[in-house]
Amino acid sequence: MRQIQKTFFALGTANTVAVFDQEPSEERIIRVLDHIKMQTLRFDHMFSVFKEDSEITEINRAAGKKLVTVSKETIAVIEKAVEISKDSQGTFDITSGSLLRIWRKAKRENRLPCMEELKRTMNLINYKNIVIDHEKVGLSQMGQELDLGGIAKGYAADAAKQMLLDEGISDGFINFGGSVIAFGSPKQIGIQNPFAKTGVPAGTVKISNQAVVTSGNYERYFEKDGQRYHHILDPATGFPSTSGLAGVTLIGDLACELDGLSTAVFVMGLKSGMRLLNQYHIEGIFMEKSGATYVTPGLEDKFSMGKKEINHYG
Repeated sequence: MRQIQKTFFALGTANTVAVFDQEPSEERIIRVLDHIKMQTLRFDHMFSVFKEDSEITEINRAAGKKLVTVSKETIAVIEKAVEISKDSQGTFDITSGSLLRIWRKAKRENRLPCMEELKRTMNLINYKNIVIDHEKVGLSQMGQELDLGGIAKGYAADAAKQMLLDEGISDGFINFGGSVIAFGSPKQIGIQNPFAKTGVPAGTVKISNQAVVTSGNYERYFEKDGQRYHHILDPATGFPSTSGLAGVTLIGDLACELDGLSTAVFVMGLKSGMRLLNQYHIEGIFMEKSGATYVTPGLEDKFSMGKKEINHYG
Protein backbone atom coordinates (compact mmCIF):
# COMPACT_ATOMS: atom_id res chain seq x y z
CA MET A 1 0.00 0.00 0.00
CA ARG A 2 1.25 3.48 -0.85
CA GLN A 3 2.32 5.54 2.15
CA ILE A 4 3.10 9.25 2.17
CA GLN A 5 4.00 10.95 5.44
CA LYS A 6 5.30 14.21 6.84
CA THR A 7 7.02 14.85 10.18
CA PHE A 8 7.58 18.32 11.61
CA PHE A 9 8.18 20.02 14.97
CA ALA A 10 5.49 22.15 16.61
CA LEU A 11 3.68 22.45 19.94
CA GLY A 12 6.88 21.39 21.69
CA THR A 13 6.99 17.96 20.08
CA ALA A 14 7.50 15.96 16.89
CA ASN A 15 4.33 15.54 14.83
CA THR A 16 3.73 12.91 12.16
CA VAL A 17 0.90 12.63 9.63
CA ALA A 18 0.78 9.54 7.40
CA VAL A 19 -1.61 8.85 4.52
CA PHE A 20 -2.25 5.34 3.17
CA ASP A 21 -5.04 6.23 0.76
CA GLN A 22 -4.73 5.15 -2.88
CA GLU A 23 -7.25 7.57 -4.35
CA PRO A 24 -5.94 11.17 -4.24
CA SER A 25 -2.88 11.98 -6.32
CA GLU A 26 0.49 12.17 -4.62
CA GLU A 27 0.66 15.87 -5.43
CA ARG A 28 -2.68 16.47 -3.74
CA ILE A 29 -1.69 14.50 -0.64
CA ILE A 30 1.62 16.38 -0.32
CA ARG A 31 -0.25 19.67 -0.63
CA VAL A 32 -2.66 18.84 2.20
CA LEU A 33 0.19 17.63 4.40
CA ASP A 34 1.92 20.97 3.85
CA HIS A 35 -1.31 22.76 4.79
CA ILE A 36 -1.57 20.67 7.97
CA LYS A 37 1.95 21.68 8.92
CA MET A 38 1.16 25.36 8.36
CA GLN A 39 -2.06 25.10 10.35
CA THR A 40 -0.31 23.34 13.25
CA LEU A 41 2.44 25.95 13.32
CA ARG A 42 -0.28 28.61 13.45
CA PHE A 43 -1.83 26.83 16.45
CA ASP A 44 1.62 26.65 18.02
CA HIS A 45 1.94 30.41 17.75
CA MET A 46 -1.59 31.11 19.00
CA PHE A 47 -1.57 28.72 21.98
CA SER A 48 2.03 29.07 23.23
CA VAL A 49 2.91 30.44 26.67
CA PHE A 50 6.50 30.90 25.51
CA LYS A 51 5.84 33.39 22.67
CA GLU A 52 5.45 37.02 23.67
CA ASP A 53 2.83 37.75 20.99
CA SER A 54 0.70 34.60 21.30
CA GLU A 55 -3.00 34.91 22.11
CA ILE A 56 -2.52 33.01 25.38
CA THR A 57 0.32 35.32 26.44
CA GLU A 58 -1.91 38.32 25.68
CA ILE A 59 -4.68 36.84 27.84
CA ASN A 60 -2.23 36.20 30.69
CA ARG A 61 -0.77 39.70 30.42
CA ALA A 62 -4.25 41.21 30.69
CA ALA A 63 -5.36 39.04 33.63
CA GLY A 64 -7.53 41.02 36.05
CA LYS A 65 -7.55 44.01 33.71
CA LYS A 66 -9.47 43.37 30.50
CA LEU A 67 -10.75 40.81 28.02
CA VAL A 68 -8.71 40.03 24.91
CA THR A 69 -10.06 39.41 21.41
CA VAL A 70 -8.84 36.02 20.19
CA SER A 71 -9.43 33.56 17.34
CA LYS A 72 -12.34 31.14 17.20
CA GLU A 73 -9.86 28.27 17.60
CA THR A 74 -8.56 29.64 20.91
CA ILE A 75 -12.14 30.08 22.10
CA ALA A 76 -12.95 26.47 21.14
CA VAL A 77 -9.96 25.02 23.02
CA ILE A 78 -10.66 27.08 26.14
CA GLU A 79 -14.37 26.18 26.12
CA LYS A 80 -13.53 22.45 25.90
CA ALA A 81 -10.98 22.84 28.71
CA VAL A 82 -13.53 24.56 30.95
CA GLU A 83 -16.06 21.79 30.26
CA ILE A 84 -13.54 19.12 31.30
CA SER A 85 -12.54 21.15 34.37
CA LYS A 86 -16.17 21.28 35.53
CA ASP A 87 -16.75 17.57 34.98
CA SER A 88 -13.49 16.59 36.70
CA GLN A 89 -13.93 18.91 39.70
CA GLY A 90 -10.86 20.89 38.67
CA THR A 91 -8.36 18.03 38.49
CA PHE A 92 -7.68 19.39 35.00
CA ASP A 93 -7.36 23.17 35.09
CA ILE A 94 -5.76 25.37 32.43
CA THR A 95 -5.39 28.22 34.95
CA SER A 96 -2.48 26.21 36.41
CA GLY A 97 -0.08 28.17 34.19
CA SER A 98 1.78 29.90 37.04
CA LEU A 99 2.12 26.57 38.89
CA LEU A 100 3.54 24.85 35.81
CA ARG A 101 5.96 27.73 35.29
CA ILE A 102 7.27 27.38 38.87
CA TRP A 103 7.86 23.64 38.41
CA ARG A 104 9.56 24.14 35.04
CA LYS A 105 12.00 26.53 36.68
CA ALA A 106 12.55 24.14 39.59
CA LYS A 107 13.34 21.34 37.14
CA ARG A 108 15.85 23.50 35.25
CA GLU A 109 17.57 24.37 38.53
CA ASN A 110 17.26 20.81 39.92
CA ARG A 111 15.52 21.91 43.10
CA LEU A 112 12.08 21.86 44.69
CA PRO A 113 9.87 24.96 44.43
CA CYS A 114 9.75 27.42 47.30
CA MET A 115 6.76 26.49 49.49
CA GLU A 116 5.73 30.12 50.01
CA GLU A 117 5.71 30.67 46.26
CA LEU A 118 3.63 27.54 45.77
CA LYS A 119 1.09 28.67 48.36
CA ARG A 120 0.67 32.04 46.65
CA THR A 121 0.29 30.35 43.29
CA MET A 122 -2.35 27.92 44.53
CA ASN A 123 -4.70 30.86 45.14
CA LEU A 124 -4.52 31.68 41.43
CA ILE A 125 -5.76 28.30 40.18
CA ASN A 126 -9.48 28.42 39.46
CA TYR A 127 -11.02 27.70 36.07
CA LYS A 128 -14.17 29.51 37.23
CA ASN A 129 -12.23 32.76 36.80
CA ILE A 130 -12.06 32.28 33.04
CA VAL A 131 -14.39 34.75 31.34
CA ILE A 132 -15.59 34.06 27.78
CA ASP A 133 -17.65 36.75 26.06
CA HIS A 134 -18.28 35.99 22.38
CA GLU A 135 -14.87 36.47 20.69
CA LYS A 136 -13.15 37.71 23.87
CA VAL A 137 -11.47 35.86 26.74
CA GLY A 138 -10.10 37.06 30.06
CA LEU A 139 -9.06 36.07 33.56
CA SER A 140 -10.78 37.82 36.43
CA GLN A 141 -7.82 37.72 38.84
CA MET A 142 -4.49 39.45 38.36
CA GLY A 143 -1.53 37.07 38.24
CA GLN A 144 -3.52 34.17 36.79
CA GLU A 145 -2.03 32.35 33.80
CA LEU A 146 -3.54 30.01 31.23
CA ASP A 147 -1.53 27.08 29.89
CA LEU A 148 -3.04 24.97 27.08
CA GLY A 149 -0.21 22.42 27.05
CA GLY A 150 -2.52 19.69 28.32
CA ILE A 151 -5.05 19.99 25.51
CA ALA A 152 -3.56 21.83 22.51
CA LYS A 153 -1.94 18.81 20.82
CA GLY A 154 -5.23 16.93 20.77
CA TYR A 155 -7.04 19.90 19.27
CA ALA A 156 -4.40 20.23 16.55
CA ALA A 157 -4.56 16.50 15.80
CA ASP A 158 -8.36 16.64 15.44
CA ALA A 159 -8.00 19.60 13.08
CA ALA A 160 -5.42 17.71 11.00
CA LYS A 161 -7.78 14.75 10.67
CA GLN A 162 -10.58 17.02 9.50
CA MET A 163 -8.33 18.53 6.82
CA LEU A 164 -7.52 15.04 5.52
CA LEU A 165 -11.18 14.02 5.46
CA ASP A 166 -12.14 17.26 3.70
CA GLU A 167 -9.70 16.30 0.92
CA GLY A 168 -11.37 12.93 0.49
CA ILE A 169 -8.57 10.99 2.20
CA SER A 170 -10.07 7.97 3.94
CA ASP A 171 -7.07 6.15 5.44
CA GLY A 172 -4.53 7.86 7.66
CA PHE A 173 -2.60 8.05 10.91
CA ILE A 174 -1.74 11.10 13.02
CA ASN A 175 0.62 11.27 15.98
CA PHE A 176 1.05 14.68 17.58
CA GLY A 177 3.39 13.98 20.48
CA GLY A 178 1.37 11.03 21.77
CA SER A 179 -2.06 12.33 20.77
CA VAL A 180 -2.82 9.65 18.16
CA ILE A 181 -5.65 9.39 15.65
CA ALA A 182 -6.16 6.43 13.30
CA PHE A 183 -8.87 6.27 10.65
CA GLY A 184 -9.67 4.02 7.74
CA SER A 185 -8.11 0.56 7.97
CA PRO A 186 -7.66 -0.83 11.54
CA LYS A 187 -4.26 -0.07 13.07
CA GLN A 188 -2.27 -1.50 15.98
CA ILE A 189 -1.18 1.22 18.42
CA GLY A 190 1.56 0.54 20.96
CA ILE A 191 0.86 1.67 24.53
CA GLN A 192 3.97 2.95 26.34
CA ASN A 193 5.20 0.84 29.24
CA PRO A 194 5.54 3.35 32.11
CA PHE A 195 8.26 1.18 33.69
CA ALA A 196 10.47 0.98 30.58
CA LYS A 197 12.35 3.41 28.37
CA THR A 198 10.49 5.48 25.78
CA GLY A 199 9.33 3.42 22.82
CA VAL A 200 8.95 0.14 24.71
CA PRO A 201 5.25 -0.83 24.66
CA ALA A 202 3.42 -2.53 27.50
CA GLY A 203 0.87 -3.78 25.00
CA THR A 204 -1.06 -2.89 21.87
CA VAL A 205 -4.59 -1.81 21.11
CA LYS A 206 -6.33 -2.18 17.76
CA ILE A 207 -8.41 0.80 16.67
CA SER A 208 -10.07 2.36 13.66
CA ASN A 209 -11.67 5.80 13.38
CA GLN A 210 -10.68 6.63 16.96
CA ALA A 211 -8.17 8.64 18.94
CA VAL A 212 -5.73 7.35 21.58
CA VAL A 213 -4.06 9.58 24.18
CA THR A 214 -1.70 8.53 26.98
CA SER A 215 -0.58 10.39 30.10
CA GLY A 216 2.15 9.01 32.33
CA ASN A 217 4.62 9.83 35.08
CA TYR A 218 7.50 8.79 32.82
CA GLU A 219 7.17 11.56 30.22
CA ARG A 220 8.87 14.54 31.88
CA TYR A 221 10.34 14.43 35.36
CA PHE A 222 13.39 15.15 37.48
CA GLU A 223 14.81 13.47 40.55
CA LYS A 224 15.85 15.16 43.77
CA ASP A 225 17.13 13.39 46.90
CA GLY A 226 16.01 10.04 45.52
CA GLN A 227 12.46 11.22 44.81
CA ARG A 228 10.97 11.48 41.31
CA TYR A 229 8.88 14.56 40.52
CA HIS A 230 6.85 14.12 37.33
CA HIS A 231 5.05 16.76 35.27
CA ILE A 232 1.38 15.87 35.95
CA LEU A 233 0.48 18.24 38.76
CA ASP A 234 -2.48 18.01 41.10
CA PRO A 235 -4.07 21.50 41.23
CA ALA A 236 -5.34 20.73 44.75
CA THR A 237 -1.85 20.23 46.23
CA GLY A 238 0.48 22.02 43.81
CA PHE A 239 2.65 18.90 43.66
CA PRO A 240 2.90 16.00 41.20
CA SER A 241 -0.09 13.67 41.42
CA THR A 242 0.11 10.81 43.93
CA SER A 243 -2.99 8.95 42.71
CA GLY A 244 -1.16 5.63 42.47
CA LEU A 245 -1.27 5.57 38.67
CA ALA A 246 1.82 5.31 36.47
CA GLY A 247 0.04 5.61 33.13
CA VAL A 248 -3.43 6.21 31.68
CA THR A 249 -4.48 5.60 28.08
CA LEU A 250 -7.87 6.77 26.84
CA ILE A 251 -9.64 5.82 23.62
CA GLY A 252 -12.51 7.80 22.13
CA ASP A 253 -13.62 10.03 19.29
CA LEU A 254 -11.85 13.35 19.93
CA ALA A 255 -8.15 13.69 20.74
CA CYS A 256 -8.76 17.13 22.23
CA GLU A 257 -11.22 15.70 24.73
CA LEU A 258 -8.98 12.75 25.54
CA ASP A 259 -5.99 15.06 26.06
CA GLY A 260 -7.67 16.94 28.90
CA LEU A 261 -9.42 13.90 30.34
CA SER A 262 -6.25 11.80 30.47
CA THR A 263 -4.65 14.40 32.75
CA ALA A 264 -7.78 14.64 34.90
CA VAL A 265 -8.12 10.88 35.21
CA PHE A 266 -4.43 10.45 36.08
CA VAL A 267 -4.87 12.89 38.97
CA MET A 268 -8.22 11.41 40.09
CA GLY A 269 -6.97 7.83 40.27
CA LEU A 270 -8.54 4.54 39.21
CA LYS A 271 -11.99 4.56 40.84
CA SER A 272 -12.88 8.24 40.43
CA GLY A 273 -11.28 8.32 36.99
CA MET A 274 -13.34 5.35 35.87
CA ARG A 275 -16.54 7.13 36.85
CA LEU A 276 -15.54 10.13 34.75
CA LEU A 277 -14.85 7.88 31.74
CA ASN A 278 -18.31 6.35 32.09
CA GLN A 279 -19.78 9.85 31.99
CA TYR A 280 -18.02 10.53 28.67
CA HIS A 281 -18.52 6.99 27.28
CA ILE A 282 -14.76 6.62 26.80
CA GLU A 283 -12.64 3.47 27.12
CA GLY A 284 -9.45 3.39 29.18
CA ILE A 285 -6.36 1.46 30.22
CA PHE A 286 -5.03 2.13 33.72
CA MET A 287 -1.52 1.10 34.77
CA GLU A 288 -0.86 1.41 38.48
CA LYS A 289 2.52 1.96 40.15
CA SER A 290 2.08 -1.50 41.65
CA GLY A 291 2.26 -2.94 38.14
CA ALA A 292 -1.43 -3.92 37.97
CA THR A 293 -3.25 -3.09 34.73
CA TYR A 294 -6.99 -2.46 34.42
CA VAL A 295 -9.06 -2.01 31.26
CA THR A 296 -12.66 -0.97 30.67
CA PRO A 297 -15.07 -3.59 29.24
CA GLY A 298 -15.02 -2.18 25.70
CA LEU A 299 -11.31 -2.96 25.36
CA GLU A 300 -11.33 -6.58 26.48
CA ASP A 301 -10.98 -7.87 22.93
CA LYS A 302 -8.85 -5.00 21.58
CA PHE A 303 -6.01 -4.62 24.11
CA SER A 304 -3.25 -7.19 24.41
CA MET A 305 -0.30 -7.44 26.81
CA GLY A 306 1.05 -10.84 25.87
CA LYS A 307 1.12 -13.13 28.89
CA LYS A 308 0.73 -10.38 31.47
CA GLU A 309 -2.53 -10.48 33.43
CA ILE A 310 -5.10 -7.80 32.62
CA ASN A 311 -7.79 -6.87 35.16
CA HIS A 312 -11.20 -6.03 33.70
CA TYR A 313 -12.87 -3.15 35.47
CA GLY A 314 -16.61 -2.60 35.43
